Amino acid sequence: MADTVFVLGAGATRGGSFVDPRVQPCLPPLDRDFFTQLQRVRSHKHREMIDQVLKDVVFLFGKNFATTLETTFASIEQMIRMLRATRETREFRTVDLLKMRSRLLTALAAVFEEALTGEDEHGKKKPTECDHCRRFVSEILRVGDAIVTFNYDCVIDYHLKRYGSGKWNARYGYGLKLGPRGQHLKGDSAWQPDRPANRDRTVKLLKLHGSLHYRAVAADTPKYRVDLKQRPYTYQGRGIRFTIIPPEYTKRFDAGLFRDIWDEAFRAIARARNLVFVGYSLPMTDAHATALFRAAVRKEGLRALVIANPDQEARRRIRSVVLRGLRDDTRVLSLDSWSEFVAIPREVWDV
Repeated sequence: MADTVFVLGAGATRGGSFVDPRVQPCLPPLDRDFFTQLQRVRSHKHREMIDQVLKDVVFLFGKNFATTLETTFASIEQMIRMLRATRETREFRTVDLLKMRSRLLTALAAVFEEALTGEDEHGKKKPTECDHCRRFVSEILRVGDAIVTFNYDCVIDYHLKRYGSGKWNARYGYGLKLGPRGQHLKGDSAWQPDRPANRDRTVKLLKLHGSLHYRAVAADTPKYRVDLKQRPYTYQGRGIRFTIIPPEYTKRFDAGLFRDIWDEAFRAIARARNLVFVGYSLPMTDAHATALFRAAVRKEGLRALVIANPDQEARRRIRSVVLRGLRDDTRVLSLDSWSEFVAIPREVWDV
């Protein structure tokens, strides 16, 4: 059984081989440039919604706004809580803020649809291939490894489906409790590789903030149900519906399906002998993730720590958080990108 945990952040998707602003101006978003990417969406079907979201942000922050996705979500959420605790005003009503929040979630899906999909020969949306993800799944990932990701997108899910035969099983790999007769999870067949791994050998893909293809009912109870949508970014039936923990400062992860996922992640990190961070910066505002790694990493238990991130400050921050896991002979490898990481044989760091 492998003992490696790979931690993927937004930088892993942004660093995909398919990302080329000359071909597709709308890039996979980062927190700091989400509204820039939103304004680059060219699909006409989203134009009215995008215009309204931008009006919402101007209303909240002014014409020359300089805000991030997380700050915007957090501001709306805190204002909703404030109005419920105090009173509404003529300018700020709870119902209007809830609509703003809903539109912002829809905008999130629209940006991912624009940035991460193309069209097949019939004009239908299809996921874009990433050479780095293909190499990662095919050549680096091993049976029993765990992937902990903070991304909402389904890029790695798609490549596990395409190239994860014998390694991945979508029914057992997400860390969700299946419940009596497996009734808690449906739709996993759409995300299975040609030859699914056995239940006890599958790679784990633990999406700590949820996913755009999770459609959950009663998500904060032990009896939650999850449907895995076949097309995560596009309208299906009554519109875009998905279950995520929005990028707010106060994240709810201690009940229902998220508690199960975070518990699986804690146990995987606690067992890990190798930790590999790709495109994840461990932001200072995400105290929950910081607490997870501080508490779960085994004291002096790491053989290798690999960090692929061009931001030196982010690399320093990660090293400081997992410091208790380092020992004198821990191999520490710093890289700038996803492409650099997949170009290195696993044997270089997994010794």
